[in-house]
Amino acid sequence: MAHSAVVSLGLLSRPGPIFAGRQIRSTPSFELSLAPWSLMRRPFGQADPQGIDLFDYPMIAKELAFDFIEQDNLHFPGDLPVDRDIVKMKDRCEAAGIRNSLLLCGALGDVADVDKKKRKRAIRKYIRWIAAAEHLGCESVRVVCADRVSVSNEEKLKFAVEGVSKLVRYAARKDINLLIENHNGYSSDPDWLVRLIREVDHPRCGILADFTEWRMRRDPVVLYPDPYQGIEILAPYTRSVGAKSTHFDQSGNETNVDYFRMMEIILGAGFKGKVAVEYFGEDLPRKEGIRLTKDLLERVREQLS
Repeated sequence: MAHSAVVSLGLLSRPGPIFAGRQIRSTPSFELSLAPWSLMRRPFGQADPQGIDLFDYPMIAKELAFDFIEQDNLHFPGDLPVDRDIVKMKDRCEAAGIRNSLLLCGALGDVADVDKKKRKRAIRKYIRWIAAAEHLGCESVRVVCADRVSVSNEEKLKFAVEGVSKLVRYAARKDINLLIENHNGYSSDPDWLVRLIREVDHPRCGILADFTEWRMRRDPVVLYPDPYQGIEILAPYTRSVGAKSTHFDQSGNETNVDYFRMMEIILGAGFKGKVAVEYFGEDLPRKEGIRLTKDLLERVREQLS
């Protein structure tokens, strides 16, 4: 796998100026959304002592001044959508005056699994959630693909192209984009992920670029060595962005990721999608972490305009 090296998360905070020579359009047009894990950190409908009820999520997001939210299948009970829950969530969103931008899907199996039966089973589950995303009014669905290293990258790519191609054709019929995230394993190798998007070669297939998900292997952990270079590789194919945050300094800057540098790279590639606030920290109240992340992204947007 290209460029692999054992590094620490500290390399995400790399000093240095923003790329002053890069051309940024006069009005960066990205909009903000809220990722559900910022508020709810227990899966499968489990009660979160520090979080909120799933169906209160849209109203809380609106109170935090968001117009768009993401959903995650893991916050609903079971690994297949239940119609009454999807209808209820849609009704709550409409009551709050908030729109769903993206449905994050995971823990449904690997659409690039080397086992044909497992691959087909995963695809069937994803199809059910794509139908749920259509009912919720989502623009896109995020798929986890090839997040574990088991076979050669070339062999994994073959199965990934097969699985993703089937899903994106179905999603396109629903007027939904299918996004693959750099989300561990081969998908965290940006060169591999871009090859996947190119070989699928479908206008509805793109990337959800995450600032921090660069774990290419486990035991020992191997991270892609330069996340800014990784984002630069992914940027031309990026339709949505996950802006993870955990810690802030006294100036309100995230201490692990240079948000200005990341977004300058992404905007420089012509990005026009949504950027999701994903506060994953533990040392601040969740709503405060969300507010700081949102404020930072708004400062980035203003400075790069």
